[in-house]
Amino acid sequence: MMSNSQKPKNEYENKNTWAELLESTVFALETKSLPNPRVEAHWILEVASGYSREELTINLNAQAPQLGAKHLSEILNKRLSGEPIQYALGSWSFRKLDLLVDSRVLIPRPETEILVDVAHDHLNECHRDAPLRVCDLGTGSGAIGLAIAQERDDVEVYLVDNSPDALKVASANLAGLGNHAVKVKVCESNWFDQLPHNLKDSFQLIVSNPPYVAFGEELPPEVTNYEPHKALFAGERGTEHVESILSSAPIWLAEGGIVILEMAPHQTDYVAEIAASQGYSDVKITDDLTGRKRIVSCICRD
Repeated sequence: MMSNSQKPKNEYENKNTWAELLESTVFALETKSLPNPRVEAHWILEVASGYSREELTINLNAQAPQLGAKHLSEILNKRLSGEPIQYALGSWSFRKLDLLVDSRVLIPRPETEILVDVAHDHLNECHRDAPLRVCDLGTGSGAIGLAIAQERDDVEVYLVDNSPDALKVASANLAGLGNHAVKVKVCESNWFDQLPHNLKDSFQLIVSNPPYVAFGEELPPEVTNYEPHKALFAGERGTEHVESILSSAPIWLAEGGIVILEMAPHQTDYVAEIAASQGYSDVKITDDLTGRKRIVSCICRD
């Protein structure tokens, strides 16, 4: 039998309180020169402990259970290996949602929250007795469509993606939507190609954050090494999927329906010109939270 002096040392066995674990986590993250080590350490402890931020503050001096310390170690090791904090944590907030996220889907980002605001502005101007029909193309984690479903009582939302893995994540997030989930349907389709024909001419809103990175364009290692390339890269120009959606959307939109697309700032003027040339009206470009052009919206009048 091993003596106590011979037992393998556990990194956390002498750090029994959450406060001690917090400081050791901050120190470990600092060794990787991460920009916000203390903020990330708090996030990691919240997930590992199951506490909210306020509860963690109250319980910092409580002894951490072995399973909690083990969970913390697993999350921290993922982060120290270079994995994005969102994937290491396994979830990320988007508006009022707490979404499951992993390497099967893109990480929801703050600029996309503005896209939801633009969607609400349009839907607020729609007046009809039946639910407003919304299509979230390339839904990934379901962030956009689920946020709209959660925040409105007058919608029917279709989450559409051609990746079965992404739809598994979206379906898991849908299951956490509670009563709002009855307003949402999940569809496997390559853009519009496999959608039921009876949905043509029926959507008041088509919204998408499609792949819009050009081949060869440099991205941070955290993105290229971990996030799904299929959801990032579009083609030589980067606007291939955006253009395809604009071309196909009119037969799926009801009269006065709108398309709202997220893209790179340098693409917005070009895409706005394409939309206008295809007969869309009220073509608008909306800035993201940093003041950069990010979203193109346009209305189908036919």
